[in-house]
Amino acid sequence: MPETNNYTPPTPPNDPPGKSNATASLVLGIIAVVLWFFGYSAIISVILGIVGLIQASRAKELGYEDTTRTAGFILSLIGLIGGALAFVACVACVGLFASTGIAAGGLYAS
Repeated sequence: MPETNNYTPPTPPNDPPGKSNATASLVLGIIAVVLWFFGYSAIISVILGIVGLIQASRAKELGYEDTTRTAGFILSLIGLIGGALAFVACVACVGLFASTGIAAGGLYAS
């Protein structure tokens, strides 16, 4: 007679809806804030900030109101604004150097 296997694997605890979105928003916000300190990677900071804000909004729509969602929203917003300002500043510096003739590591006489 064959043995019956009554083993059922353990199931993970049920997280409230929106918790994973809030956690993703927090992680994306932290990465966005860190990246805008590195110049041209600030455009990635802007993208991650937007995605983080979308994830925070989705968590709120699902009814998840916690400090994780709030922190993710704030950090994503800071990453978005700071990344946009850093990117514009880098573009302005490159434009300034190009207009004054400083390029490729030296001065070019015109």
